Amino acid sequence: MYPSDFGDTSEDVRITLLAALCTSRQAEITDALVDLLVALVHKINARAERRVEKQLTAELKKVRGKEGILFKLATAAVDKPDEVVRRALFPVVEERTLRELVAEAKANEKVFKAKVRTTLRSSYSSNYRQMLPPLLNTLGFRCNNTAYRPVMEAMKLLKKYADVDGKTRFYDVGDEVPMDVVVRKEWREAVVDDKGKAVHIPYELCVLVALRDAVRRREIYAEGAARWRDPEDDLPGDFEATRAVHYAATRQPLNPRSFIADLKRMTAGLDQLSGALADGSAGGVKVTTRKGEPWITVPKLEPLAEPTSLAALKEEVARRGVLDLLDVLKNADFLTRLHRGVLFGGRVRAHRA
Repeated sequence: MYPSDFGDTSEDVRITLLAALCTSRQAEITDALVDLLVALVHKINARAERRVEKQLTAELKKVRGKEGILFKLATAAVDKPDEVVRRALFPVVEERTLRELVAEAKANEKVFKAKVRTTLRSSYSSNYRQMLPPLLNTLGFRCNNTAYRPVMEAMKLLKKYADVDGKTRFYDVGDEVPMDVVVRKEWREAVVDDKGKAVHIPYELCVLVALRDAVRRREIYAEGAARWRDPEDDLPGDFEATRAVHYAATRQPLNPRSFIADLKRMTAGLDQLSGALADGSAGGVKVTTRKGEPWITVPKLEPLAEPTSLAALKEEVARRGVLDLLDVLKNADFLTRLHRGVLFGGRVRAHRA
């Protein structure tokens, strides 16, 4: 239907079409808002990690020969146990080298994560916290999995404190603050202080990360969305009645024991691959890291010999010559009378012979 035809329809048809359009557009907008939320939470974490990596890279300078330096320090300390450090050790190893060693030792994983948490708190409380509450209030999240109920309860707490100043350090004593599934192990010391109180801003960051992960796994869905809809709606309406047909279409067994047996065989294959990687018999396949993430590298394959049939095919094509596409079009038009259908204004008008 063209826009010009819309006015010629009856009022009932127009209202029905308009309702269908609004429903479709609402689902598209909801999907876009969920995408924005997922991207924002990822951006907050990724930007903080990049900033901390840049700071540590600028501060850190790799020191070569650590074992030799340690041996010199130990020898000097044993030979002159009563001497002042500056007089006994600095002549053996320069003070600048020792400072570089200290800087390198501090730049470990624990320090890195602590600095990331600090940077996250600063950027979130001063910038992102102003835009996320309106976005969360617009979206309606639902969950059918009881294992993720703590995340939903944490979302209610987050909305409750949406208008509270970010400088408020702790939650009220009467508030129930869910920890399981919401707060990761490495964040516990930042979220809970020495007295057992939940710190406001770090907990909100954990809630957003938990929400993002649950949404991406489809454990939590957005009401009124299309792509982020309830996963139960992905099943056909007649799934229970035609279960065998759908299982056959996806090539999955109806018997759960057969499905589990296939998974066990897959696990055995993965164990075999793990053993081959360990003893170096995996044919050059290695597990390395790329940008800090695990990465599987596969060696390049040697080029195969050209099949004899391909060479014969090339010779036959060269012998017959190249086809002229214009001649093909003319012959097709002669056989089908293609020119009788002429395109006018986006529509095909068929002429009778």
